[in-house]
Amino acid sequence: MFQRSAIASAFTLCLLASDVQAANKAEILIQPVASRFPLISVDVNVRDARTGVPIAGLSAANFGVSEDLKASELLSVESVAPGSTDKRGVDFVFVFDDTGSMSEEIDGLIQRTLEFASIVQASGFDYRFALVSFGDALNSRVDFTRSAEAFKQSVAALQADGGGDEPENALDALRYAATSFSHDAGRRKIFVLITDAPFHSANGVTSLTANDVLQDLAKLDAVLNVVGPNLDEYRWMADSRSGSFYDKDSGQFKRIIEQIAGGSASNYRLTLRTSRPDFDNTWRALQVEVMGVAEGRGVSQYQAPSWVAASSRADAGRGIDSRFAPHNLVDGNPASAWAEGLSGSGVGEWAALNFTTPMRVDSFALTLPEGSSLQQVGVLINDDAKRFYDLDAGKRRQVFQLPEAVEVSRFQVVLEAAGAGANGLAEIELYSGDELLAPIARAHDIRRTAKLALEQNRQGEQLYHAKNYDDAVFYYREALKNDPTYAQAYSNLGLAFQRQNKLADAVWANRQAIALARGDSRATVLASSYYNIARIFEAQHQYEQALQNFIWAKSNKENKVYDNAIARMHERLGR
Repeated sequence: MFQRSAIASAFTLCLLASDVQAANKAEILIQPVASRFPLISVDVNVRDARTGVPIAGLSAANFGVSEDLKASELLSVESVAPGSTDKRGVDFVFVFDDTGSMSEEIDGLIQRTLEFASIVQASGFDYRFALVSFGDALNSRVDFTRSAEAFKQSVAALQADGGGDEPENALDALRYAATSFSHDAGRRKIFVLITDAPFHSANGVTSLTANDVLQDLAKLDAVLNVVGPNLDEYRWMADSRSGSFYDKDSGQFKRIIEQIAGGSASNYRLTLRTSRPDFDNTWRALQVEVMGVAEGRGVSQYQAPSWVAASSRADAGRGIDSRFAPHNLVDGNPASAWAEGLSGSGVGEWAALNFTTPMRVDSFALTLPEGSSLQQVGVLINDDAKRFYDLDAGKRRQVFQLPEAVEVSRFQVVLEAAGAGANGLAEIELYSGDELLAPIARAHDIRRTAKLALEQNRQGEQLYHAKNYDDAVFYYREALKNDPTYAQAYSNLGLAFQRQNKLADAVWANRQAIALARGDSRATVLASSYYNIARIFEAQHQYEQALQNFIWAKSNKENKVYDNAIARMHERLGR
């Protein structure tokens, strides 16, 4: 009798424990913002997976954060709740490219509209929706509504048509949305720009520049999230308004919309220090884990800034292979140049150098491209007050002394006055005394040492195939010392790290290969590196991140292996 009673009690306790575990299962939606890199802000929505009710009362002890399988330092956790600020509710303004290539995204937004509203409403926030659609002209214009169903119908009425003649007129659409709707100063403003094309600027279609529109958004204190092609100008615009940039070609549009909803209606704001503070232009897989009274895991991605960055580039569609990419500014070759990529004279466009470790600088030199009409630049050091420098007409290399030596983390040059036509810079050089700063000096030296790097990479490959992974890693590292832009050596290094079971390092090396891939081998390097990253995440049962990287592998090169992997991840995720 006692034994049966004990068994029954144990069974009852098991059921109770199961109920508690189910009740504590949390859904975690996260939205990272990298505008203060190497500090990252993460808006986190923690809600009961069954009811959608926000889970309150969590502290720093309940959160763990990692990126690319490596723990990051969590600096603070702030609780955010409706009414905790002076804002009464949240206004969402969708600025949507409705040209012919956007039909899939329109369908995705229709499918996610009610879920978007449900996430925001369940989090306790009063919301309104507005919509502007555009091609070369403005199309639908729907002022704020509190009805998610009415907004869904407005989206469903969009006709994906026309286009094919990039760019499109996103700036006029943003201007209209910022100035013509019934905005309420007592409400938070979240703008979401969704497009697959670059934008017209200062030309026959629009007189506006990105700076003009950012000033409009600043007057509203609006956040700008951008879902678009991976172009400098879109990443910069999102950063400038404390928003997130999402790669429209990630194949995860519906998931992105869900993350924007969760982040915009977050109940916690985390601040963390990245585990990899390098300005290397790599995408990072970010994971937030909630433990204790609630359990769950949220994942997203963000892109670290490049150490040589710009607001735009000419020939932007070719990315790093653009003839006018920002890295031309530090190649030591005055015949190559960075050129801004927008219409007009380029006034207001900028280029910047970012340093992981502050560098002492007391002078700088600018080299102008042949035939440049640039007349004046502004210089911001560490985002401090702008200093203006006039340029001598007809003189290509010009040297300027700073009033005093400064520790520099960020050196930004803004085009302030120029004649007609594309403008830019051929070289930026920073000096401490007579010494060129080491990162720039190394970049100048790559042309001389690239041949040696090629041979060292070959030696590494021979050792790798002989299963001598430690020595292979040594030679790959030596190759990268001589040519830090050698994408294939980074990809090889990633494979060697994987064989050593150094998984976080393997992901990092493949990320570097992706950021640096160029030329005829670019698609192959991208596809294989994304695939390698995906397999690592899959082995760690992180199927959301694995799926994203398998999709990116397929987007660069068709392979049945990638198709099978994507189907496998959908099955694992129950989709």
